[in-house]
Amino acid sequence: MEPQYAILIGAGLATCGWLYGARRARTLSRKQHTINVLMQASFNVEFRGAQKILAGAIENGKCPDLTDGSNEALKDAFRMVANHYEFIAAGLRNGDLDERMIVDSHRGQILRVYQFSEEFIWKIRDSRKRQAIYEHLEWLNKRWETHRPGKMQQLAERCFGRPLSGSRVKLHD
Repeated sequence: MEPQYAILIGAGLATCGWLYGARRARTLSRKQHTINVLMQASFNVEFRGAQKILAGAIENGKCPDLTDGSNEALKDAFRMVANHYEFIAAGLRNGDLDERMIVDSHRGQILRVYQFSEEFIWKIRDSRKRQAIYEHLEWLNKRWETHRPGKMQQLAERCFGRPLSGSRVKLHD
């Protein structure tokens, strides 16, 4: 074998090793960031209290109208929990959090909160004339509940390292 081919093959293998290492480091960083976000929320006393208040309302059935100011405690609890889940959904949508870990640990809670409060979210959007309020939470609900990604989309998302997302606003059917 000629020396220039050996050098070329060595450089190619070194580049492949570097790319693999960089991708692996990004994956591990994403998982660590996800664990940090989940652990901070689970140890936050205010957040846990808000979850309990909201869970009680969810068990009672339909979301009351929180725009009239009659139930400020529930409104504050909803705002805290929904904003946290919106942050998680935005992190997933942008590829900053590990989706598999969130699905395994919080899927039911996130979907239940969104589905419980969907009508209220649309009232907020209409009153503020801003359709982007909780848009990532709506996107996540559609992704996990109704429009699960197919095998080709999963492959593409694995290559890109992030979920492929739809339009940014007007997600409501």
